[in-house]
Parts: sequence; C-alpha cells; structure tokens
Amino acid sequence: MKQTIILCSLLTVVSSLVLAQTTSGKSGEIQDKAALIKLTDDLTSAKTKRDIAALDRLLSDEYILTNPAGLVANKSEYLDGAGIDTASYESVTNYDEVVRIYGDTAVVAGATNVKGRFDGHDIGGQFRFTHVFVKRENRWRAVATQLTRIIQQ
Repeated sequence: MKQTIILCSLLTVVSSLVLAQTTSGKSGEIQDKAALIKLTDDLTSAKTKRDIAALDRLLSDEYILTNPAGLVANKSEYLDGAGIDTASYESVTNYDEVVRIYGDTAVVAGATNVKGRFDGHDIGGQFRFTHVFVKRENRWRAVATQLTRIIQQ
C-alpha cells in the first residue's frame, strides 16, 4: 500500500513537470513566432527607410540575399546597395507570413506588396520572400533572404 501511494505521488509529480514543460515550450514558441514576424516587418521597414544601422543590427555577418533578378549579395554588398537606393516607396506591406521553427533556426515565408517608383518607373508589384533566421545569444538575426516577383497572369 505504501509503495502504491509513493508510486502515485511520483507519477503525479512527473506528469505535472512534463505538462509544465510542454506548456512553457508552446508559450516560448508562440513568442518566438511573434518575434520573427515582427523582425520580418522590421527588416522591410528598415530597407524602405534606408535605415542602414537597423539593417546592420538585424542581419548576421554571414547574411546572403538572392534578389528577384537572381543576383546574390553578402551583407556588406546589401548594406552598400540599401544606402544608395534612390527608389521611393509609397507602401511596402508583408502578408501571408508562415513561421517554422527548428530549434535555433527559423524560416519565415510570406508575400510583400510594394508600391514605389525608381527613376520615374513603377517598381511596384507582389513578391514572395523566404527569410532564414538563426538564434544566437538569445537573439534572432537574418542569415538569408530569397525574393521572387509574382508574375500576374
């Protein structure tokens, strides 16, 4: 009888710990997903405002961009280009974001609607994006971005 009581008590404690870890893990994942969507929006905002200091903070040193034309740029090339960008943006809005987290790595895929002009020409349109983020020292940073123009049919 005494062994049964001890066993039941032990099972209750272990079950409570497992449930607490599961709840805590889901809460942390929800927070990470919200942080990654905000980070995606922050990247978009920093690029449209030419905020090079913000981009520098949000991108890892190993960052790689593949733009809609298929050109590839590392972080310093991207920051240089963002600094001299003369496009004017009326609005840039992200939507349809999907977040997947794999430990300390995450993927955010979504779409962006751009309204803007460059050198007198319309550069607006819809684009698909995929950002890859890595969490280091409890902070998410972008390590890669792929952009693709959505062709209207």
